Amino acid sequence: MGFSGTIMKIDPHAASARAFVRSLNILLKFARLYGYDHVRTIEHLDIAWRELQAAMPPASESGLLLGATGSQLLLDGVPLEGAPAERQFALLLSTAGIASVQFFPIVTQEELRRFARAFPTSKARPAELVLQLKSALVGARGVRINEICFIATDARLKDASIAAQLAVASLGDASQDQFKQWLNDPKKLLELIAAAQGSHIEGASASVSGSGSAGAVGPGTGGAGFGTGGTGFGPRGTAAMGPGVAGTGNPDVEFATGPGNELSSSSRGGDAGGYWVPAGTAVPEGLVPSYSDGRAVAPSEAEMFRILAALTSFGQIASGQGGIAGAGTFQQQIAQLPGTAQATLRQAIAGLAAQTTQAKPDETMLVQLAEHLAIRFALEQFEHGDVKVSAVRQMLDRMNQEIESLRNILGSHENKMTDAGILVESHREILDRQFWAAVPDSGKQSVLLSEDAWCIPPRNVQSYVAGLLEKGNVAEAIEILQNYASCADSEEAEARKKAAAGLSELAELYSKASPRLLGEALRHVGLRLSIEQDAEVQGMVSAAFVRLSQEAASSRSFSAMEQALELVDGVEAQRPGVGRSLRGKMGIEERVPDFVDEALRARQAAAGLTGVLKLLPQAAMEQLCARFNRCGHREDAEHVANLAGDLGEHGLQYLRSAIRGGPVTEAVEMAGLLSKLDPQAVEVFLPGRIRDFARSAQDRIVRQISGSGATGRCRILLDILDYVDPLVMPLVIDEIGMSADREALGRLLTIVDGDLPIGSGQYLRVKAVEALGRIPATESIAALKRIAGGKKVFGWTHSQELRIAALQALEKLDLGWAQDFLPKSGIENEDLTLAPLTIFANSKFVRQRRHTRVRLRKPLSAVSTNLKENCRLEIKTASLAGGVATISRHLAPGTHVQLKLQLGLRSLQATALMRDYRAQDMAFEIVDMNLDERTKYRRLLAGKLTRLVPAIEEDTVTAAPPVNTAIAR
Repeated sequence: MGFSGTIMKIDPHAASARAFVRSLNILLKFARLYGYDHVRTIEHLDIAWRELQAAMPPASESGLLLGATGSQLLLDGVPLEGAPAERQFALLLSTAGIASVQFFPIVTQEELRRFARAFPTSKARPAELVLQLKSALVGARGVRINEICFIATDARLKDASIAAQLAVASLGDASQDQFKQWLNDPKKLLELIAAAQGSHIEGASASVSGSGSAGAVGPGTGGAGFGTGGTGFGPRGTAAMGPGVAGTGNPDVEFATGPGNELSSSSRGGDAGGYWVPAGTAVPEGLVPSYSDGRAVAPSEAEMFRILAALTSFGQIASGQGGIAGAGTFQQQIAQLPGTAQATLRQAIAGLAAQTTQAKPDETMLVQLAEHLAIRFALEQFEHGDVKVSAVRQMLDRMNQEIESLRNILGSHENKMTDAGILVESHREILDRQFWAAVPDSGKQSVLLSEDAWCIPPRNVQSYVAGLLEKGNVAEAIEILQNYASCADSEEAEARKKAAAGLSELAELYSKASPRLLGEALRHVGLRLSIEQDAEVQGMVSAAFVRLSQEAASSRSFSAMEQALELVDGVEAQRPGVGRSLRGKMGIEERVPDFVDEALRARQAAAGLTGVLKLLPQAAMEQLCARFNRCGHREDAEHVANLAGDLGEHGLQYLRSAIRGGPVTEAVEMAGLLSKLDPQAVEVFLPGRIRDFARSAQDRIVRQISGSGATGRCRILLDILDYVDPLVMPLVIDEIGMSADREALGRLLTIVDGDLPIGSGQYLRVKAVEALGRIPATESIAALKRIAGGKKVFGWTHSQELRIAALQALEKLDLGWAQDFLPKSGIENEDLTLAPLTIFANSKFVRQRRHTRVRLRKPLSAVSTNLKENCRLEIKTASLAGGVATISRHLAPGTHVQLKLQLGLRSLQATALMRDYRAQDMAFEIVDMNLDERTKYRRLLAGKLTRLVPAIEEDTVTAAPPVNTAIAR
């Protein structure tokens, strides 16, 4: 495979130029056969005109240069492969002393016709052709004939090398800016190299001397060079481009073509593998060696470095170091290169010239050329089996160091972008990517399935596998990715390091190809973490493990996440520090809230999610408890409890440990869910701890337990009743009654009879009576009758409020007796209006309202009396259990407040605990109140209820019979 491979593209203008040359040759042939007035001749003249127009780029100023050296035609300095007819045409121009013909963009069809008619239709001497062309093109601006002429040699270069003389004579008095532009034009560089090759082939006798007539074609020696197209650099203006024919003369003069200062090759040359060899001279042995199959031998690595060094030297000249005469040094370096190296360089420059026909020359051309040579050389070595793929990267790195010197000299485009703050690829990455792009698909596949797959940059693996997936070759893509992941287990440290880095970059691709692949990749790097001894490699493997774990979490690959967590557990057992560090970076725990939310919305856990949550009991239970405590509907709470139950002992152990000895805040949040899943554990651990909790924590934990809906919550509440703050006891009694559990009858009856917990008051007896009314048990009827109807000598034994509560309870338990007793009870019907609300067993809400709430037309004013900075409350909605008020300043939920309610000239006293905010208002719950004042408060609310249209806020419940109706049945 030669260096004219797949990287080079065919320029459409170059193809049109070749077509023009063929058409021009056919036109001249028809003219000799039929004459210029024949229809076929005229037809081919039109064809040649169209192809000439297509051959000249729109932005070109120099147009098209058709040169001739011996029997070789050149288009813009590039040799043209032609048939015998083209070689005869080139020989005709050369023998006539015509170095080149310049067609400018302003050429007209008439000027082309005059040019064609100048060629003789019969035999004529070559010298006559020049005269006829000059005569025919008088006044023509679009066509110019360049002849061979003599120029003087610069006396300053009398003792200089031939290469230096050729370079300086070619460049003339060009300015430095013109010189830099010339050096950055691949076509001009091609000419300079050809001049160096010509001088080298002429041998040591390449001094400017010999025999022969000036301007004639004949044997002899002379300096070899190429002319330049477009604007010349000599004092005589525009010059021809392409090799001319130099004769021999005195030692003080050299030959050049056209009116400019360009030198031509010495004598008629033939083509030998990209080299210009004098006619009749045998190609030197070993100049362009080849294999038996005709394939050219690629240069060695040492020769390639010599080429790159020569380009670096040339870059110094282009940057203004060494002066214009320094171009000769470059020519000398090129001339000293072996034949294979010269052929390689010439082909690469020709390919670059074909790609940049219309591009404006810039300072990156030499860098592009060097990179192109490095990539092509590496590809040749790889495809021929001279190096393994693992050595290609090292080879490219060494070449990149040489190319980096060239970049530093020229001030590369990437440096300018970096100065502008734009991130660009490193040059090493660019070479890797370009090399991989040039490798055929068969070679790519064989490498990616080998043990050296780690050598391929991850970006290249990504592009190749992504292409397979787009084509539907999933099995092949999976096989490649499996093999790449196995490189993490390589015996070579470098291989493990590169494979780990690659896996980090390819994590998303592994997830896209197959979720199972993520697990396999995690297994490779996870097992390596436990045994890796190299600190640098361990860091890379750790990073790969974290990245793969993060990708598993983001792609919801629960099986891969489970495997990652199991692996990190193993690492933590052997290397605790590494394991803890990995666990915090994996990103799985951070996504537990999302996983839980998705499972609750779907009403079932995704496959594999339960296994992941079991391995993360703390994070899982914290999220589940938070959601359980926020649930307002019983169905939602049941779903949360079911998901927590699926975690089994893993989750329960964490909840138990939090209740037994965890921080108070954790214990408070975990108590509700644990009482649902394992009420016995709460009974064992909570009573001994809750006495040390703050009142606000006790208050919250009671509400969490009661809202859990656990069947054993009544027993838990009974166990903690004696250990909570007296202000929390009324809430405990209320929640015991809401559970409607007969197990509470004994304790409630003792409280009703006056056996109160330490610190409590008569208000607790009222709460116990209300609780008995919610429990469907006939055992409590006697005690309630005793309270409602008990008398002493003067009046009733118990307070009016306690008797009202007992009679309201009897309305649910023994309605007949209550109806008979009411007329003689001394209790007004109005006093019985605000009875405790009936509890529905199948309510869809987690918590149900205990008392009817009345919306007040005129807010009831109240002030606090126990705070350092008292506040004012405007109560908008109230019930016997509390209410909602607008407060003048912020109070933290759980704050104990002594309230003074203003009722005209009278006032009522109550003790309350502030609850959470509701929009702009704050709720409060009455936890203690004098019983006589509670009766007054009851009548106040009852009066508001009867005189106004009731605005009662009750929980919506499903159709179900109330408890007392069920008892009646």
